[in-house]
Amino acid sequence: MKITFKASRLRYTRPRDLAIRFVFGALISVIAGLVGHQWGTLAGGVWLGFPAILGATLTLIEEEEHKRGPAAKDAMGAVFGACGLIAFAACVWMFAPDLPTWLLLVVALAVWAAVAVLLYVVSEASRSRLRSRGSRPRGGRPEPGGSRP
Repeated sequence: MKITFKASRLRYTRPRDLAIRFVFGALISVIAGLVGHQWGTLAGGVWLGFPAILGATLTLIEEEEHKRGPAAKDAMGAVFGACGLIAFAACVWMFAPDLPTWLLLVVALAVWAAVAVLLYVVSEASRSRLRSRGSRPRGGRPEPGGSRP
């Protein structure tokens, strides 16, 4: 499966879907602000790291596709992106005292992209390897006419 972008598909996005994503994202931002105000910026920042539109997006995908496959793929993409976000944060935390801001952001962005892409490539390679093996059970084939203990 290749990652693709088709601008022509944007015309099929319903305004209702965009509104739900916007409202969900805004709600998470408000929660982050309230948490940050009450318990400090560190706690609020954790909420900002939450992929604000993920829940709404997955719900809309599952609702529209009537199956979990496409939603599961989007969820995996969100996991890869979140891992990249963690790498971004770690990079900023480690190098902030030593690098100019513009360079720090460029480096952290490159690290985020590299981690997310690497996780995607590893995931696809392992899925491909599993598909090529088939779906036989680990214990081997059962004997004809026999039952497995």
